[in-house]
Amino acid sequence: MKGLTSSAAVARLFLRGGAASLALAGVISAAPVELHAQTAPSALSVTIQPTTTALPLVVADKKGLFAKHNIAMKWSVSQVPISDSIAALGRQFDIVMGTQPALIAAAGQGVPVVVITGGGLDTVKKPTANIVARGGAGITQFKQLEGKTVGTLTLTGNIHFALLNILQKEQVKIDSIRWVTGTVPQLPDLLKSRRVDAIEEIEPFATSAIEAGGVALGDPFRSVGDSAFIGVWLAERNWAGKNQDLVFRFNKALDEAANWIAENPAEAKEILGSYTGLKGPALEKTPLLDFHFSTTPADLNDKLRADLAVWLDILKRTSDIPPVKLDDLLPAFTR
Repeated sequence: MKGLTSSAAVARLFLRGGAASLALAGVISAAPVELHAQTAPSALSVTIQPTTTALPLVVADKKGLFAKHNIAMKWSVSQVPISDSIAALGRQFDIVMGTQPALIAAAGQGVPVVVITGGGLDTVKKPTANIVARGGAGITQFKQLEGKTVGTLTLTGNIHFALLNILQKEQVKIDSIRWVTGTVPQLPDLLKSRRVDAIEEIEPFATSAIEAGGVALGDPFRSVGDSAFIGVWLAERNWAGKNQDLVFRFNKALDEAANWIAENPAEAKEILGSYTGLKGPALEKTPLLDFHFSTTPADLNDKLRADLAVWLDILKRTSDIPPVKLDDLLPAFTR
C-alpha cells in the first residue's frame, strides 16, 4: 500500500468486508429490578469477534448477568470482517463489536452507526500490542521504518492507524513503506523468514516474537494516550435512540462482568479459551484486560467523545476517509 489510505480503498475494505479486527455494557433501567420479573425479557442479538475484548459479554451470559437485567441474549462469534457485521446492524444484529476506524469509515460511507460504549483498554501497565522489528535489521526506532516492509493485521485497523499516527509525527514518508497483510500467528513467521522488516502484532504473540529475537519498538497505542480503548460496541443510530434503557441495562451487565473477571482470573481464562480457540501457552500468556463500560449517558459522552475526537484527527491526517461529524458517531441521548 502506497501513501494515504484512499477513500476508494477504504470503501472496498470496510463496506465489502476487509475491515479491521474488536464489550458493551448498560445502565440499570429506571424501573426497580423487581419489576423486571413481571415483564418479558428484552431480546438482544449480538455478534462478537473472537478476541479478549469480547470476554465480558461471554461472562455476562454464562454468569446470568444479562438475565439479571431482564435481557434475553443471543450471541454468536463472527466469521466475517467487522465491516460485514456493521452492514448487518438492524437486520441480523442489534449490537456488534468494532473499532474506531471501522466506525468512522462506515459513517463516512453513509452508514447510520453509533458507538454505545467502549470496552477493553490498552494501558501502560497492560499493553495489548507492539511493533516488533526483525533482529539484525538495524531498526530500533519508529522513524527507521521508512522505506521498509511492514507486516500488518489489516490496513484499516486501530493498531495500523495508531502506527501511522506515530510515523507521521516522526515525519516518516509513509508512502515509502510496503505493507504486507497477515494473520496474528502468521506475522511472527513472516518476520523470522525475513519477508518483512517489522510487524504490527498483538499480545501475547508480540512478546513471543520479541523473545525469539525481535526488537520491540513500542506499543503504538501510546500515541493515543496512556489509556486507549482498543475496541468499541456499535448499534444502528435509530435503534440506539429508541432503546436507551436497554442499551444501558446491557452496558451494566457487562460492567458487572468486568468486575467478575478481575476477581476470577483463572476461570475467566477458561471462558476466554472457550470462544477464541486459544489454549496452552498462548492462552496462559494472553493478558486479561482492564475494561470500562459507560453506564450513564454522561459517561458515554465524556469517555467516548474524547476518544473519537482523537481517532477522527488521526484518520483525517493519515487517510482519505470522508470526514464525519463527531456528533454523528454518538447516540442522540448523549447530547
